Amino acid sequence: MIGQVLIIVVIGLVAAGLVAPGEALMWWRSGRLDERLIHWPSLEEAFGRPGEESGDPIPADLPAEQDHYLVYLSGIGISSPAELPVIEIPMVERLTDRIGDTRVIWQIYPYSAANTALTQGRRLSRLWQVLARWKFEKTRLRWMAFLINLRNSFQIFVSSDRRYGPVFNLAIAEQIAAALIRNGYRPEHRHPVTLLGWSGGAQIAAGTAWYLAALGMPVRVMSMAGIMSSDPGLDRACQIWHLRGDHDKVQSLGALFSAGRWPIFRGSSWNRARREGRLRVIRIGPLKHAGKRGYFSCEPILPDSRQPCETTADAIVGVLVEAGLARDNARPDNPD
Repeated sequence: MIGQVLIIVVIGLVAAGLVAPGEALMWWRSGRLDERLIHWPSLEEAFGRPGEESGDPIPADLPAEQDHYLVYLSGIGISSPAELPVIEIPMVERLTDRIGDTRVIWQIYPYSAANTALTQGRRLSRLWQVLARWKFEKTRLRWMAFLINLRNSFQIFVSSDRRYGPVFNLAIAEQIAAALIRNGYRPEHRHPVTLLGWSGGAQIAAGTAWYLAALGMPVRVMSMAGIMSSDPGLDRACQIWHLRGDHDKVQSLGALFSAGRWPIFRGSSWNRARREGRLRVIRIGPLKHAGKRGYFSCEPILPDSRQPCETTADAIVGVLVEAGLARDNARPDNPD
């Protein structure tokens, strides 16, 4: 019995890997065959929705333009651009309240070329809806919700693949550009944009940096315990920060499986950025990837009397303030 289950699991994994690039290729075939350069979307395009859904109405007044934009790209637990995983919401809210002169944008599903939720407009939408619900229910089948994480993990491989990655990353870059326009970004002013990728989202941040930089904006990549490759997009990033906990072995998978990050490949995008001083690896304390003492955790209290989530937020804000991109609203010496 166990052997049969393992065979089914292996077959499922192989099948999932084979179809993983499908969405990106379908997006490409649906109207992008002769248009290879990224462009800033119009307001109508920026407020349009993918698929057959009607677009959002264009507001009379867009949000006020900010000096800096922080785009948060969630980890593999996300299933919709409209809803973050529960554990990540307090962190995004904390950053939104604390970072001054910056607008935080998070309404992006970085594992879909069309920014389409798993739970809407797909053939298997009902299945994904059930799995998303099981994440919060006490059921024997709750473990199957991990299929959402597994599905998104394959999209990380697509992003880092030299064959399919350029198509996938272009699609996500267009979604990020549209989100920036919806949040008041003025392309002609070229205000800086920082892509903050949590875990697998860091690979998407690195991949999209190439295309977003082509729009003329100064792009920076911040990896929050990111599992990322030596993506060519790093060549166009003004700065790359890789934040990691001392006890986080999961983020090390990127360095293990991406040969471009090995020291012997000196000409890779990753190692070239390190030599040029554009890439910094920053240890932020005794944190693990998930669970207690994870980046989003409130417990246990660390030796410096901070919660793990406070340590994470302090590190993110500190990097942005040091780079001259933002203010820390929590500091009493900040001017009103």
